[in-house]
Amino acid sequence: MPEKPHQEIQLFLEGKTSLKGEELWNNWYDHPDEITDTTNLIQSDRLKLKKEIRQIKKTNTVIFLQNRNWAIAASLIFLMGLSCFFYLSSVQTITKEYATKSGEHSKITLSDGTQIWLNAGSLLKYPAKFKGGTREVYLTGEAFFDVAKDKEHPFIIHTDKMDTKVLGTSFNVQAYPDHATQEVSVLTGRVNVKSTFTEENVYVTPGQKVVFKSQNNKLQAFTDIPVNSISLWRKNIIVFEDAPLPEVIATINRNYNVAIQIENKNLNNLKISAYFKELPVGQVVALVCNIINANYKIESGTYIIR
Repeated sequence: MPEKPHQEIQLFLEGKTSLKGEELWNNWYDHPDEITDTTNLIQSDRLKLKKEIRQIKKTNTVIFLQNRNWAIAASLIFLMGLSCFFYLSSVQTITKEYATKSGEHSKITLSDGTQIWLNAGSLLKYPAKFKGGTREVYLTGEAFFDVAKDKEHPFIIHTDKMDTKVLGTSFNVQAYPDHATQEVSVLTGRVNVKSTFTEENVYVTPGQKVVFKSQNNKLQAFTDIPVNSISLWRKNIIVFEDAPLPEVIATINRNYNVAIQIENKNLNNLKISAYFKELPVGQVVALVCNIINANYKIESGTYIIR
């Protein structure tokens, strides 16, 4: 094979930019019957070369080419090896998803024994079986984690704004996309929370929580949090602490699977602190309206606050 075509094809097969190499390779691979002695692309018996190409296409298996074709054969084996690696990796690390509907709570157990309670309107993505040096899951919404202890394999929860890393502990993560904040509250153990925006990180221990504020992309730590107040949603108790009215309405919609609209947009600037324990939705809406000095009506099954 002349030196230049050989190099061009070699570059292409190694995944490097070579338009000429791609053209030469495609011509050789797609049209073996058109190969002639004058091509000078590969110094090999034409019948053997055509047979080798057909065998590759038929079995998807590389046959070692003779003489000077070793470089191309090696490149083919390398490329096909990579393909097999990525294919097997995708098969071996199957990702599962579990979603809760509005008005629904669920509990799931992961392959390592970690138990997770999902709040309404939440989504968890996790591997069917953990592999490698870490145990990683992805959360949208809210969940309480009771992580199985494994000092050799840290457990990491990814949200769009925080990464929460633990070895074995229990804590609550709230990360709804329609909230201006995300937070982690710790019941037992020690948790490291890192911002995905600034790399800022905070360690949180029992009775503490850290809040990520979208307004300034900052983490803020709080102490003296009653541990019996963590993840009260699992007992059907809703707690609001200086929460903007739109977030309050979104939370009620999720937890009760209802539709509530705010007709008077001026009310959106208000904030609410309240505690609702196992109350019917009508009573919750009435109490919210009482707090903000508003009224509501029901039209076609929708609560309209005005």
